[in-house]
Amino acid sequence: MTDKPDSDARRDAARAAAEALADDVVPDAETLKAVQDGLLSVPAGSPSSWFDVPSQRSRRHSNTLAPRRPH
Repeated sequence: MTDKPDSDARRDAARAAAEALADDVVPDAETLKAVQDGLLSVPAGSPSSWFDVPSQRSRRHSNTLAPRRPH
């Protein structure tokens, strides 16, 4: 088999990324375009969507909890 396990592929990708960051070569227009296309293809939610995430205990639910018993 010539396929590497996923962990090896991830390690290779991380090593290549680290080498690219350490390199002083300026990326060409084709590389920058590919990066931009990749970033634009990733779906991203709007910042306001975080306000739709419910908290663990909202005020509505705190009224429905049973009252505490005295000790």
